[in-house]
Amino acid sequence: MDFLELLKFAPLILGFAFIAFLLFRKDPFSSFNLGKLITYFIGVLITFFVVGWLVDSFVFAWANDRLENADTSVEFQEFKNRSEQILDNSFNDETNTTAVQAQPTVITVQTVVTATPSPGSTDPSARPDTGPTQYTVVSGDTLFGIAQRYHTTVNDIMVVNGLTSHTIMPGQVLNIPAPAN
Repeated sequence: MDFLELLKFAPLILGFAFIAFLLFRKDPFSSFNLGKLITYFIGVLITFFVVGWLVDSFVFAWANDRLENADTSVEFQEFKNRSEQILDNSFNDETNTTAVQAQPTVITVQTVVTATPSPGSTDPSARPDTGPTQYTVVSGDTLFGIAQRYHTTVNDIMVVNGLTSHTIMPGQVLNIPAPAN
């Protein structure tokens, strides 16, 4: 016997097992109305059979008709030819002569010179309000504290300095970006 053939009957077997389970339990579920339960189960089975019949009768026939008519459809042939052309062009280097050449990007860098505050300084007058600056880390500093001191974010400091963790060491010189708005 083929196991896949038995799978067709799995919902039916599970349904009967569930009914038997409810009948032999010794709690409030055993007071179910058996007639309602069987009626519900039969209704579900009928629904499955009707939906299955509709799919088998109409959906597959419709899909088969569409596939048969595709060979004579002008739109489908154009779609097929264009798809083949795109695939051929992408896999053959010789035919891919219309590649877009990358244009060079010009980046202008503006350097702003500001006074570097003494390490660990919390003096507001020593903080720049605009432009990037540098800061020398002292013992007890955190990225969060430095970011607050310079009105920027921890993430911006990490990106500018190429940091992959929040660990900083005393004596380390950090580039501080312009204050965040």
